[in-house]
Amino acid sequence: MRAFIAVDLSEELRAKIKGIQKQFVDLDKQGRLKLKFVNPWQVHQTVKFLGDVPENSVEEIKIALAETTQKPFDIKLRGVGFFPEASLEKARNIRVVWIGMEKGEEELKTLQKEVESELSALGFPPEKRFGAHVTLCRVKKRLSRAEIRLLLNKIAELKDVEVGTMLVEELKLKRSTLTPKGPIYEDVWVKRLGE
Repeated sequence: MRAFIAVDLSEELRAKIKGIQKQFVDLDKQGRLKLKFVNPWQVHQTVKFLGDVPENSVEEIKIALAETTQKPFDIKLRGVGFFPEASLEKARNIRVVWIGMEKGEEELKTLQKEVESELSALGFPPEKRFGAHVTLCRVKKRLSRAEIRLLLNKIAELKDVEVGTMLVEELKLKRSTLTPKGPIYEDVWVKRLGE
């Protein structure tokens, strides 16, 4: 099964994210920017991508995740940004548009390091770089300068947008099934933080 470990966002945050995505949909009415949006009702913070995992490894992963000791913590999402990172003036390409994390980033990084440590014993390679962000959309083509400017203007307008806060209480092992309409995520196992 194709799997990853994540923190799901609250329905309230997902509704606000859907509203922010709509602003980018409205910006791209002609479809020139080729933006592929993440389903707002599936938006999450990935902690670790596992890739294809044999079904007989799932139990070992559950046992490893059960060892995490991170207590529940608050996160606050705020501001729209993009990858690859650059100043608004120097951006030459945009591949991903995301929402940043204003609060809870350190706790999330601690949780991610703990997950990395537990899963490295099972042979999962460490992430090259971990970023506390929530993906809004991916850009599916190389943009012209005018298209980049259009997208950057909207990002600049939303750079301080308040999305909201939530208490992170669960860490989830999730299955990702790829379909022509986009991935479908299912919870395989849930770890209550602090238990």
